[in-house]
Amino acid sequence: MERNRVFFEGLYGNDRIEFAKGLIYVYPFGIIGKEHNNSVRPHAHNNQFQIFAVIAGETNLIYDQKKILIKGPSFITIPKNTDHGFEHLSELKGWIISLSDNVLEHMIKREAEVIEAIEMFQVTKVVQGDYSETIFKTMLECIEEYQAQHTGRLLMLEYLVGQLIVQLRRLPQSLQHAIPMANNSAIIYYRRFKQLIRESSSYKKTIEEYAADIKIASGHLSRVCSSVAFKSPKEIIMDYYLTQAQLFLADGEKSISEVSYTLGFDDPSYFSRVFKRKLGLTPNEFRKKIGTTL
Repeated sequence: MERNRVFFEGLYGNDRIEFAKGLIYVYPFGIIGKEHNNSVRPHAHNNQFQIFAVIAGETNLIYDQKKILIKGPSFITIPKNTDHGFEHLSELKGWIISLSDNVLEHMIKREAEVIEAIEMFQVTKVVQGDYSETIFKTMLECIEEYQAQHTGRLLMLEYLVGQLIVQLRRLPQSLQHAIPMANNSAIIYYRRFKQLIRESSSYKKTIEEYAADIKIASGHLSRVCSSVAFKSPKEIIMDYYLTQAQLFLADGEKSISEVSYTLGFDDPSYFSRVFKRKLGLTPNEFRKKIGTTL
């Protein structure tokens, strides 16, 4: 396992993040850099897809020991588990849009091709009058809605995020500056593993079965997950199903036992223990916290 890699569950230097509707968090771009002498060291996030909307200013995107000059207006999309850093060269005006990776996958799981949008590491210059400007305007609408407290805010955010992801997927290749990712073969295996998890109907499918489907050894799959996600295959599977559990519990249409059986847990008590161990709340406490009752 690559212990020299740095991961944060929240933004840089923070291990907590409060997603609105479990989906989106918005923060001004440049502030974190100022707090660290305009230098954000390379790091990764294993729970979020990030979009950096640069309205004005200049910064160097640091990846694989290389520097890529970014000038506003432009945007950067960074998949989870992707190392990145910044070296700010001027005052920046812009925003960081962090999107929960697992909730995004749930939203668009029926559109397999669209999921590719959250796996693209790229820089796009915003040019007036072309499709990049359309996408940038949707980003700004997301930010405006996030900051406002209008009626139906969370529903509108879900709609705008869905629209944004589809637009990113439709972005013509001629407008993209894709960044080649290191360890590409491991990333391909990892993406296939995540796809198989989404397609599976039960968390009980074994690591050996997943590895066989990918046509690699289970030990190889463990090394892939360690190098790409800094987690074991079992942790990745459990994270996915606990995210699904939160979505089912938030809907309020199923009892806790029904949620447990739907996800493949034979024992609702065991499901509740696993849920609390991971999230710090029992399923019932989670429902009370978010105001969902059956």
